[in-house]
Amino acid sequence: MTVIWFLILLTIIVFVHELGHYFIARLNGVRVEIFSIGFGKELIGFNDKRGTRWKLSLIPLGGYVKFFGDANLSSNIPEERINKLSEREINETFHIKSLKQKSAIVFAGPLANFIFAFIILFLILIIKGSPSGMKYYPIINNILDESAAYNAGLMINDEIISVNGTKVDNFLDVRDFIIANPSKEIYFEIIRNGNVYDIIAKPDELEIIDENGVKSIIGRMGFSAKYETIYNNVSIKVALSKAFTDTYTYTIRTFEGITDIIIGKRSASELGGPIMIASVASKAANRGLESYLFIMAIISINLGLINLFPIPLLDGGHLLLYGIQSITKKVINEVYLKYYYGIGMFIIFALMILVNYNDLIKLIN
Repeated sequence: MTVIWFLILLTIIVFVHELGHYFIARLNGVRVEIFSIGFGKELIGFNDKRGTRWKLSLIPLGGYVKFFGDANLSSNIPEERINKLSEREINETFHIKSLKQKSAIVFAGPLANFIFAFIILFLILIIKGSPSGMKYYPIINNILDESAAYNAGLMINDEIISVNGTKVDNFLDVRDFIIANPSKEIYFEIIRNGNVYDIIAKPDELEIIDENGVKSIIGRMGFSAKYETIYNNVSIKVALSKAFTDTYTYTIRTFEGITDIIIGKRSASELGGPIMIASVASKAANRGLESYLFIMAIISINLGLINLFPIPLLDGGHLLLYGIQSITKKVINEVYLKYYYGIGMFIIFALMILVNYNDLIKLIN
């Protein structure tokens, strides 16, 4: 199921990205020959009435659209081939379009990812509401190995109904009692499988240091509680505003995180690849549709932002070239383009190796 949830998430996000390119290309009169989800051998596909081949390919780690007449990475067409095209066909090529049109087509992919994330966040707010707090139930959700709770015989799904004879309604009451009684015996009355049990446990001592440098000892059991988020209904206007703000905030946070890694403020080991995304997607799906859609929105933002980085072969790399051309008023030499895209290939392969290495190390540990 981990693989399935990952493939569903990635397929949708890539489809949205490429659909952005496709839609603006068609709007500017560019014929699209291929719309592919994945790379390599075609698994299934069909041709639409406009002549576009829509297909699902063997390697589902990305996708692409191929414009009519593309002959190389820069979408240029050899002179001898141009001479064989009719005027109508030439006007349908990406090559003939202005820099503004090309830039719009290239930028549309990342933009589609941002818009998609905004729509998801908006729908979550309209359907579910805006989170306003958390409710913690006195039911054990997780227990650390060799912790005080583990050694006392407490188990996952135990419901705590009283602590030292005092009835409890939420987990925060239990937590506060444990914190205040390190190394002291605590009598838990629990319900397990419909039966009531009394369990005696002694919280471990944990030393903490507050913001003023003052040390203190608190109790720690080593378990956590089941919880749920409390939501408040919001109007369409509020949902639109908050969805836009959240999309902007997550974009800035992602940018700051990547920038910190580039300048060395944070470790490159924090970067993750397909394995990490698959793990996150699977865990989110297990928590419910809302959580899964939220992760989809965040990863869509990540994909859109990363594609705008000025790395050759990515959308940002193409936009950089168009910016240079608009300033110099000259077409960039094909020889320079080969070196430029070669550098991009090296950077992307290096990043792929790094993120997959990070994923494997985390998986092993």
